[in-house]
Amino acid sequence: MPIKALFADNRIQLTEAQKRAAQYIMDHYEESIFLTAAKLANKAGVSEATIVRLAQVLGFDGYPKFQQMLRTNLQDQLSTVKRLEQTVKSVRTNGDILAKIIQEDIRNLSETLRDISPEIFHQAVTDMEKAKRIFIVGLRGAHAPALVLALYLRFLGKHASPVIPGYGDVWNTLHGMGAGDLTIGISIPRYTKLTIDIMEYAKENGARVGVITDSLISPLARNADWVLPVHSRLDSFIESFTAAMSLANALLTELSVRNPEETMKTLKERELLWQKKEIYVLPYADYKKERKTKKASTR
Repeated sequence: MPIKALFADNRIQLTEAQKRAAQYIMDHYEESIFLTAAKLANKAGVSEATIVRLAQVLGFDGYPKFQQMLRTNLQDQLSTVKRLEQTVKSVRTNGDILAKIIQEDIRNLSETLRDISPEIFHQAVTDMEKAKRIFIVGLRGAHAPALVLALYLRFLGKHASPVIPGYGDVWNTLHGMGAGDLTIGISIPRYTKLTIDIMEYAKENGARVGVITDSLISPLARNADWVLPVHSRLDSFIESFTAAMSLANALLTELSVRNPEETMKTLKERELLWQKKEIYVLPYADYKKERKTKKASTR
């Protein structure tokens, strides 16, 4: 099991020293897997006993078994270029790429469902429900679930904004953030620095902070009030955001049924606007009927 999957398990309780050690391993993966327990402890600024106990808490007989697992899962930390090289090799040996990728996404969804705490999920929805404003940060590949979450939160009448670099200054957009606001960050390895910086800024300014990431020791989680871990492993040069998108759908659906009367009122108002502005194409039968009505009225 990849180390990030181990730390996505909400049942694992780590001490602060163990969290520091785990974070060092995540940040210096390719170096850490070759260090002895003593050298790793020295690098991480903890005791050797902490490293041993960390391995035991994670379910290993001792540090050597833990280290062996880290080495076998080195691919989780490979660069995009190296992962592309691995993908090309995989394509040459396994032609059924469609089935393979979809099966891996099914696994990502299943493991995400297993690892998310229902209590934390409901807390996330409560924060979204109570927030005056919601800022959602998702860059590069994570931009898709961030946009979906922001878009449909607005459909539900929430004051939600995706934070988009390039459309004005990011920090000006966030200026004035404080108590009563909620910031949601979405990022999985490799993490984007700006997302981490915004989570830190939000926490410093008194806003609630929630993150959708790969594990409880993700750098995004350092400033988070809640963490919803998602799995993203894909035998490809890209990461999978299927589980993150599904989680966004679940959050939006749960929020919509908290106050069904208000939701229906808000959606009906928006539907009238969409019809007036002809946002969507009519179904073909309705389109033909409308065309006939317009022709008849012009005669």
